Amino acid sequence: MSADELIAIHKTAKSNNELIDVTGSLFYNGGWFLQVLEGPIETINKLFHKIEKDSRHKNSRILYNEPAKFRTFTRWSMNMTNLEDRQADKYSELVEVIEAAKTDRKIGSASPAVALLKIFKE
Repeated sequence: MSADELIAIHKTAKSNNELIDVTGSLFYNGGWFLQVLEGPIETINKLFHKIEKDSRHKNSRILYNEPAKFRTFTRWSMNMTNLEDRQADKYSELVEVIEAAKTDRKIGSASPAVALLKIFKE
């Protein structure tokens, strides 16, 4: 995927999420995306169903779904980290999360989604 395509995806997600009170972050690595979505549960469910129906998406699945007391990505309607740049903060940790998610592997005793959130809480 080209840098221009990633920028367009980020711009669209950011704009759409602002309208529906959704925050989160999108991570890209070698054709794989891992996304964290935060917001009202009904809104998140509708958004995920919209994502699933998009023909560009394959093998979409929810790795972790749990109510939270606060949002982790409050500053971003949608942040994006392109791990192919290899200049992203915490690159190796984020790649490990994506690799674990692709193979249904835990990181220590945590699911990839929980490990991802822990990276951003530190």
